Amino acid sequence: MNERFFDLKKDRQDRIINGAMRIFAQNGYRHASTDEMVAAASISKGLLFHYFKSKKGSWEFLYEYCTRYTLLEMREAGRRRGCDFFEMYRQLVRVDAAVLRKYPYMPLFLRRADEELSMDDPRFKPVIPDGLEKAASSHRLSLIMESGRPPFLTEQDADRISQMLEYTRYGLMQELLVQVYNGTSAPAEAATPFYEQYAERISDYLQTLRKMNI
Repeated sequence: MNERFFDLKKDRQDRIINGAMRIFAQNGYRHASTDEMVAAASISKGLLFHYFKSKKGSWEFLYEYCTRYTLLEMREAGRRRGCDFFEMYRQLVRVDAAVLRKYPYMPLFLRRADEELSMDDPRFKPVIPDGLEKAASSHRLSLIMESGRPPFLTEQDADRISQMLEYTRYGLMQELLVQVYNGTSAPAEAATPFYEQYAERISDYLQTLRKMNI
């Protein structure tokens, strides 16, 4: 990428990042259109290629940027490594809300990107810095798996609940973002921001599970 991208004002950087990230997250690498990216970011196609050279270059930049950003946001949760299973999930809900507030599609982009990397498609061979491939998802999983299980949770049960919560996590993000980008949510001045709605609903699900000794 062209390092002069970082000379842009931060709000313009984020607009470009969020625009491209949304298109990649929604459509995957192969079907992501640079025309849609520049429309979402409100820039010219020439400017996109000036900074990132190609669609592949923009994907590589986004993957590294999103991975490093997410790992930084998980630092506080990492300091709580080994805490109670449900407390760790509460910590990670806070991480998600902080990420979603600034970059609404970042978790969904990383999830789809990791899935694409697992496909081992010979037509798609991105260059990723050493140690960063799937680093964010791996770190999150390790924090969950190393948390302390309540007495009523077997290791197998904890694994199943984790899978259930991860499906719920991504499904709720998609549901809320569809409302935001399709304009079906309440007026902005009256609505709770979607990342707060996300945090509240996931926290409610965790509280319900805890009460049921599940």
